[in-house]
Amino acid sequence: MPVLRSLLRPGTYRGLPYALAGTVITVPATPFALVAGVSMQGPTELKALGFLVTLGIIVGLMGLLAPMRRLGVWLANELLGTRITPPGPARPGWPDRLRSALSLVVYGALSWILFGVGGLIALTGMAAPLLWFNGGEADAIAFYGWKVSIEGGWAGAWTLLVGLVTAVLLAMLCFGATVLFRVLALVLLSPSAEERAAEAERRAAVLAQRNRLARELHDSIGHTLTTSTIQAAAAAELVEADPQLVRRALGTIEESSRSALEDLDHVLGLLREEPSAKAPQRTLTEIDVLASRARDAGTDVDLAISGPIGELPATVSREGYRIVQEGLTNALRHGGSGQVVVVVAAGPAALRIEVVNPLPGTGPRSGRRGLTGLTERVEALRGELHAGPQGELWRLTADIPLRPGS
Repeated sequence: MPVLRSLLRPGTYRGLPYALAGTVITVPATPFALVAGVSMQGPTELKALGFLVTLGIIVGLMGLLAPMRRLGVWLANELLGTRITPPGPARPGWPDRLRSALSLVVYGALSWILFGVGGLIALTGMAAPLLWFNGGEADAIAFYGWKVSIEGGWAGAWTLLVGLVTAVLLAMLCFGATVLFRVLALVLLSPSAEERAAEAERRAAVLAQRNRLARELHDSIGHTLTTSTIQAAAAAELVEADPQLVRRALGTIEESSRSALEDLDHVLGLLREEPSAKAPQRTLTEIDVLASRARDAGTDVDLAISGPIGELPATVSREGYRIVQEGLTNALRHGGSGQVVVVVAAGPAALRIEVVNPLPGTGPRSGRRGLTGLTERVEALRGELHAGPQGELWRLTADIPLRPGS
């Protein structure tokens, strides 16, 4: 039978350690509830009721605390094998706090009931055979006026059957308690719709932050590594023929490496959620440095600037710098030999950036990660970006509006 087979599985008895944890959690509230119950005037039954009510109130107040909710989820996942999503860092609302309080009260009550009923069954199942082994006893078992005598010899052998039945009852009690604990944990501790929405928003924000950091690393560190690699390779070939050019190339590598370290320090500060020592704010006013580094790497760069780029909005100017940087990096890494044309035109209504370079002999390159990051940057500014081959050239064009609605 399925039920009997389930009694042989170790997971059936997960409810025992879970119930033990529930009783331990309620122990700190027991002395206060006991004082309140004893202090009440009236019969013993009323005092017992006062003790139970006070204990439930104190345990419920404990359940309102956010750490108790996290502890309950952790216990259910670890001891019952559930997969409840732990609460997020945000403070829970009152509906979720009340569910947590109800969960702790029910959890504690069922834990005590399980051990109480289970203990009574276990005591009966063990006491009857032991009394029989000791020769039997008159009125050995008495329960609310109901008395059972255990005789010695074969007449009392029925106590062995009682022991076996109580063992099965205990196993079934554990099985039922485990199932009930799991159902209650899933109902009372699972995240609400509001918590799931908040967690989804938090994950989306984290993902967006990671994507932004990935773009920063790709644009800054990737550009520096590309130019440094090309310059180092050129310097290795000319170390004896043109020492002056080698010294100039090494100086450029040193300067670009320092710039990359600033970018890396900034990004690591964001990853650690702490202020970085330096927060680079490079703008289009510094693109002549990018062009100079590319020329030092052996690339013929024709830079054309028009319009008041120094008066551009800070965000547009910073993103424009990254667009030019990525365009030059792609030209150095993937482009063919020939002149690279960079055009930056700041008009009254829009900023236009063009980077045009020859295609390599093998045709258009593969890999779109950098272009994907550029597209996200430009779209965030309500602009448009186009990149692709045109004949024997690769053209990257970005148009960013400078006024709302333009």
